[in-house]
Amino acid sequence: MREFVIKHLHKVYIGLLLVCSLSVYTVGIGHPNALFWDENYHIASAQKYIDSVMYMEPHPPLGKLLMAGSEAALGLNSDKDKSKFSETDYLRDNHLPEGGIDYFAFRLPSALLMVLAVLFFYGIVRRVSNNSHLAFAFSFLLIFDNALVIHARSAMLEGIQLFFILGAIYQCVRVITSHFQKDRTIRLPDYALLGVWIGLAISVKVNGAVLLLLFVMLYGADQWQAIRGLRIATLLKRLLSTVPAGVLPLIAVFLSIFYLHIGLGGEMPTHKDYDASPEYREQINNGQSWSPATFWTGLQDNSRYMSKYADGVPRLDVCKDGENGSYALGWPLGTKTINYRWSKQTTDGTTYVRYHNLVANPAVWFSVLAGIILSSGLIISRYVYQQPVKNNALFYWILAFTVLYFSYMLAILQIERVMYLYHYLVPLVFGCLNLALIFQYLFYEEFEKGSRHTYANLAGFVALVTGVFFVFAPFTYSWELTEAQFAMRNWFEFWKLELVR
Repeated sequence: MREFVIKHLHKVYIGLLLVCSLSVYTVGIGHPNALFWDENYHIASAQKYIDSVMYMEPHPPLGKLLMAGSEAALGLNSDKDKSKFSETDYLRDNHLPEGGIDYFAFRLPSALLMVLAVLFFYGIVRRVSNNSHLAFAFSFLLIFDNALVIHARSAMLEGIQLFFILGAIYQCVRVITSHFQKDRTIRLPDYALLGVWIGLAISVKVNGAVLLLLFVMLYGADQWQAIRGLRIATLLKRLLSTVPAGVLPLIAVFLSIFYLHIGLGGEMPTHKDYDASPEYREQINNGQSWSPATFWTGLQDNSRYMSKYADGVPRLDVCKDGENGSYALGWPLGTKTINYRWSKQTTDGTTYVRYHNLVANPAVWFSVLAGIILSSGLIISRYVYQQPVKNNALFYWILAFTVLYFSYMLAILQIERVMYLYHYLVPLVFGCLNLALIFQYLFYEEFEKGSRHTYANLAGFVALVTGVFFVFAPFTYSWELTEAQFAMRNWFEFWKLELVR
């Protein structure tokens, strides 16, 4: 039995990760049996595809298309009157049919894709580190982070997008590691497939554009010798083929998804026209939503609407009562939490509250911040003080994920509109990848020797992450808390957790 497990350890790890992530992300996703946060928008948008009603929204359409496909395929609400969903952009209780709806199908794409995203994470760390144990251990950071879990178990976009983001990173890592470890030539189809993954990520939320840096990394690996030799002519010649090979599939994916979005909008909505141009309205009314002319007109109208919507979003106002937004500089510490919804009951004089609250797992978030600080110090020591590195390949991967992290955060800091804690989930995942590699770098010699003490420390860290997750699980799964139990979990004042009395 032991020999079988050792021989098939990689498959055993994948199986265990699947079981754990399916349990955490998918069990009971129908609860809470109520709308919260952006579900009010996204479920209304998804239903419009089912009802063939045109709409426009600030985010690209892929996430809502997947929600609509899941709802239509499973048909869990086929006996419910959801006609009012297409008559509003923001669902309220009075729009719901009597008895409510089943939320399972709307939330399923996010939950399932996040489960698969964990496997991509495992594959990325395993390929870079050549250590299945390390990859297995750090994959639990994605499974047992409370903020990731609450968003992935909802009809929101983060779980869906993280699948495509980690898929893109895995594609980039797979090609580069095969190139250097197995002397495999990097080909134009490799750039094209990377472009497809990036296009899918951007088609969920435009912040996925940070992944364009993966093209730079892939090109750098592809032309490493030419870069070192400053062979400018060779570099430019290769750019003439790699840029269109990667960018054209990206554009094709993005436009194809918008074609579906526009084509499925076969009827004008009754509650608003989204400032659609007269040409667009006429084409829809004439039943031409799938025509190329309508696609071009609709694409321009959607672009204008997205830009106009972004300009109309208010700025952060920390003095405003009930402000849920927060400064990006505070996100690595988990500030500020958001109480998505709550309900309470009083039994025998004791008040029990079910919170559905966006809160970080501090064992994950603080460790990620420590990893970013350590990797930044490593990079500075290498390029400023010319210190040697233990492993060049590992160092460059640490550099890559640190650059991704800071590039995203710097871009966010340029945005003037109000932003929220969950906008940190993308760089958090970059930071988790970086943390795994910086851990290997710090204990490189010990890993090479197979030190049991090092693996015991790693197991202890995973146990800590898991334990802290369950401490805050009542906020994630809406379990009842008394006031005293809430106070036990109110660890940091800067989280601004709000007690419901």
